[in-house]
Amino acid sequence: MSFAAVQRPVRRELEQVQGQLRDAFRTSIPILNQVGGHVLATRGKKFRPTLLLLTARLRGRIGREAVLAAAVVEMLHAAALIHDDAVDSSALRRGRPTVNGLWTDRMAIIMGDHLFGHAMKLMVRNRMDLALEVMGRVVGEMTGGEALEFQYAYDVEVTEAQYEELIRAKTGSLIGAAAEIGAGLGPRPAPAARIIFRDFGERLGTAFQIVDDLLDYLGDPEATGKPVGCDLAEGKVTLPLIAALREAGDADGRRLKRLALRKRRTAGQWGQLRALIEKCGGFAYARARAAALADDSHRLLGQAEARRGRRDPGAATARRALDLAVDHAVHRDR
Repeated sequence: MSFAAVQRPVRRELEQVQGQLRDAFRTSIPILNQVGGHVLATRGKKFRPTLLLLTARLRGRIGREAVLAAAVVEMLHAAALIHDDAVDSSALRRGRPTVNGLWTDRMAIIMGDHLFGHAMKLMVRNRMDLALEVMGRVVGEMTGGEALEFQYAYDVEVTEAQYEELIRAKTGSLIGAAAEIGAGLGPRPAPAARIIFRDFGERLGTAFQIVDDLLDYLGDPEATGKPVGCDLAEGKVTLPLIAALREAGDADGRRLKRLALRKRRTAGQWGQLRALIEKCGGFAYARARAAALADDSHRLLGQAEARRGRRDPGAATARRALDLAVDHAVHRDR
């Protein structure tokens, strides 16, 4: 499924978001312009800004505040990824060089901080009270998710509940924020709608991350832009392994732990690990969990639509695009 179909109803507004991002990287400091140009050229699909704009369109026409909020969300997402790459010492992301890979960890921290600062300035200057409220909460949650990832590294006793709280905070919270902000814009913002869309986005974001974790085991490196097993090599114990360990017998459980905790694996050992996870149902369980969260997301969209009552054709188009976004998140191959 092409993500272009999801973005089609808000394509013009996404071009305006891109303009705001270009402004964020235009400074009087040459090195920031150089690094910012690289970041801008390697930005991905703009999944989060797309969700914000589509959600805003459900409530009426998309105004300037929605475009600015979408840009803020993308800036904060970019900053978090830049810092994340520095923390993980990752030289590539999606097959492209990272800031720390081309420059240094120090430059990555500076660039991420620059983006955080510019996003804050944009929200304060334009009196974006809703975005400030939501993003103030979410930046703390994302940081907490990063800390939990560090705490649980190489911990094969981590539970599914602990894993889901980690990925909800690290990934789901910002996707939830994008949907919540979109739902809170407009002439008559409804607090109940904000809660529904926050829940929608967090569940979608959690499903999105589970699929990412599946791709670390099963993805095609040509499509994902990174070798399989990168996350596990960094000590990230994710749902396929957690579920397999839970269902494994004693002998298989010991083999799983031994293979998972290796810092380096041969191709044969990687094949053994994948075969054991498959045998113990880890991949099937993770797929089913992502699908269940996607079903929850569709249900919440329907719940929000029922509360809204009459709608214009543009809102109907936005609703279809949001449903497509959910399907894309769980059926993608990268």
